[in-house]
Amino acid sequence: MATIRRAIEGDEALWLSAVAAIISADERDGRIASRTDLAAALADSRCYLFRALSGESPVGLLSAYAFPDVEAGGKIAYLYDIEVDASHRRAGTGAALTTALLECCEAEGIRLVWAGTDAKNLSARRTFESTDAELEGDRYVEYEWDLE
Repeated sequence: MATIRRAIEGDEALWLSAVAAIISADERDGRIASRTDLAAALADSRCYLFRALSGESPVGLLSAYAFPDVEAGGKIAYLYDIEVDASHRRAGTGAALTTALLECCEAEGIRLVWAGTDAKNLSARRTFESTDAELEGDRYVEYEWDLE
């Protein structure tokens, strides 16, 4: 089983190495966050960045963001991205990353965490369901506004 660690201030290089190791350059359009941007994220208590390690090698990562619920009050969080290296899939790594996020959010008083995925992404669905997530809806549609 992988070891899960939350990234903290000063972990910029560790996070960037995990991104480079787990997410191909093609998948991220050849881009990677700058150390300055990452330092700002790690200093922001609303950002949740977790790494899964096998020994000292990164094998998974998860990012999430918390913000005020302006409709019902309290705080909510969105699980933005979860990635697991192909060699460590179906071994509980994604569930362990998700559980670490849920435990951290619960300790910080966040009342709801949610994530979206394509209905056909069975790996993500199995991961979320294994951590007691409740399915909302029967399909997922995503829109983007690329402002670059």
